[in-house]
Amino acid sequence: MVSAPTPEPDRESGRPPPGAARTAYRRAWWSLAFFPVSFALAFAVGEGLLALLGDPDDPPVWTVLIAGGAGMLVFALPGVAAAFEGRRAMRLGEPRGIRPALIGAALAVGFVALNLASWLFGIVASHLAAWLVQ
Repeated sequence: MVSAPTPEPDRESGRPPPGAARTAYRRAWWSLAFFPVSFALAFAVGEGLLALLGDPDDPPVWTVLIAGGAGMLVFALPGVAAAFEGRRAMRLGEPRGIRPALIGAALAVGFVALNLASWLFGIVASHLAAWLVQ
């Protein structure tokens, strides 16, 4: 997601133009609205790559890392945009920019952590089940 550039600061005073902080603040909130789209795209990218790279029922580790990494990256893009624009709003004088920045970062990090934990618990469970069957 590419955002429009922030207007240049006033050459004489060095201050940002009026409304630049508010614009960045609104962009930060609007970027959060793209999470449902990125969620669907992340699954499409991840599952599509998994199917293209090998057997989706029993994939090797390298295919899981590539497909999962690409899917998580797609999902995290709105969070990165929200964090970027929220921090820009704070830098330009809008302290409320921290809210969308933290929400976006928390959603992105939480999704990545949940997916990694699920994958790791699945590996542990399969090894434990194989050990118990012996």
